[in-house]
Amino acid sequence: MAGISMRELAEALGVSVASVSVALRGKSGISDETRVRILEEAKKRGYDMTKLSISESKGIIEIIDYTYYNLKAGATKEMFTYYTQFIDAATAAIEDYGYQMAGPYNPKEPGFASRPSASGAILLAAAITPEELELYQKGKKSFVVSGNSMNRMAVNTVSHDNYYGIAMALDHLITLGHDKVGYICSIHGNIGTERYHAFLSEMAIKQMAPANYLDLRGEEADSMLNAINDWLDHNKLEATAIICDNDFVAASMMRALREHRMIPGKDVSVIGFDDQPFSVLLEPPLTTVRTFEAELGAASVEQLVYCLEHPEYKFRHLYIGTELVIRSSTCSVSNNN
Repeated sequence: MAGISMRELAEALGVSVASVSVALRGKSGISDETRVRILEEAKKRGYDMTKLSISESKGIIEIIDYTYYNLKAGATKEMFTYYTQFIDAATAAIEDYGYQMAGPYNPKEPGFASRPSASGAILLAAAITPEELELYQKGKKSFVVSGNSMNRMAVNTVSHDNYYGIAMALDHLITLGHDKVGYICSIHGNIGTERYHAFLSEMAIKQMAPANYLDLRGEEADSMLNAINDWLDHNKLEATAIICDNDFVAASMMRALREHRMIPGKDVSVIGFDDQPFSVLLEPPLTTVRTFEAELGAASVEQLVYCLEHPEYKFRHLYIGTELVIRSSTCSVSNNN
């Protein structure tokens, strides 16, 4: 099969596009067995190795990870399956456009400044600081901020439509008869702020006031359950439904409700955000807002390539749609005890 792409190789072998890229470029990060299997299949299917030559490509696009290098203690990238989905889609899109992918780089690692020169950069930037972003704004290299809307800044961004996700969640609860809705905020930075402000805005439009609000920003992942339990011990839960700004918090809330003799999905409805794989395994399965990481990765590359090939281009903010996945953790008010 002449002209096979990295994406097609990955699908044929049942591995990630990133693993194929690592094997073909002789980089570390995969087992010897996987490397041999990929190289043999690439040779068998006629993969064009000249695609790996900088001289034969349009240039290098680097991915710089300003999100996961700063994970808190006990957290790993493997907890966030959407990281792999993003990297795989971005790697495939970079190759499809005729560029080479470099990275993902950890900007805190020694030697980061000596990385190969790149034509442009995709900043995986859910948690990027203003100081970190300023380094790129002052430079001459084209870049795209991915996963963070930066809607008040004149930079290219591609992000999830957090506002629409929260609006769908609230509309669903209202349809079920809930008029006492609470909110739990746990995400630092622009994404957490965006989701919370969307909640407040939609509540105001519907002339509703938040029934309860709990701010868990600053809590470690393994302490959130204790924080929620402590809050329930000392406060009255007025809300018949709770929207959480991510699925990990929603899972903690559901467990805390059970520890306080309330049944999630019956006594209190709970909605999460992100649709992590474990969401469907919870009891009851979690209603949540699904985000599309592969689309985010591909669109980020498309945005950057357009900037590289149209130097006169200014900037734009692109949003990837979200989807409400309704499961059993939400119910009508009439079902509440």
